[in-house]
Amino acid sequence: MYGSQVAISIVMSTNPKKIVMGRLIGQEFCEVAVLLANKPDSLLFIKDHNRKTMKDAIGSHILWFLEYVYLFGTSS
Repeated sequence: MYGSQVAISIVMSTNPKKIVMGRLIGQEFCEVAVLLANKPDSLLFIKDHNRKTMKDAIGSHILWFLEYVYLFGTSS
């Protein structure tokens, strides 16, 4: 699964003090809004009682490891 795109999302926040899915974002995560699941059965890193796979997360905000986020349209 490493290196393959599991979803198309929008990064909503990287504020380490914000709480998402009942946890602080911290330094390792970011908050993303999941728009489309390319691999719907991919397991989420952080699960809750309603969301366990990527298809469960479509349309909601979840925590995702920052190191696995590829940003399009950003200047280097």
